[in-house]
Amino acid sequence: MSLLNAEPDLSRDSFYAATVDAPPAGAALQGDVDADVAVVGGGLAGLSAALDLAQAGRRVVLLEAQRIGFGASGRNGGQAIHGLACDQAVIERDLGPQAARRIWDMSIEALDLLRQRIRDHAIDCDWQDGYLAVAVGRRKAAALLAATDDLDARYG
Repeated sequence: MSLLNAEPDLSRDSFYAATVDAPPAGAALQGDVDADVAVVGGGLAGLSAALDLAQAGRRVVLLEAQRIGFGASGRNGGQAIHGLACDQAVIERDLGPQAARRIWDMSIEALDLLRQRIRDHAIDCDWQDGYLAVAVGRRKAAALLAATDDLDARYG
């Protein structure tokens, strides 16, 4: 795989791309479109923003160069987990305990919002709550257990 073709190859060869019933391609933008807001990108963030704005009464146009969920949102298989992509201790160290707690709470609120939208819009997405964290050695396993116990004690 050449570096120039890495992105298309990653998307094409992902488990998600191989197993999803891909939505039909939308029509290409023709002429002028009048809207209050243009959202560029039809991934999880773009779709969420467009939905929120439309529900708030804004006229929204969503622009996606490929197809809905084509980019990173398509490659992550719809995974949504608590926290950020690093240990909570890193966030606490870099931003302090109060900011770290607010970030944690926002991630939990985001998961609640996703569940609510799935219910509200009857989205047939086979949502499964859960998260698997694994370790490949005893030291990593001990650290993972300690971090889990800490998160449980301090963040619930």
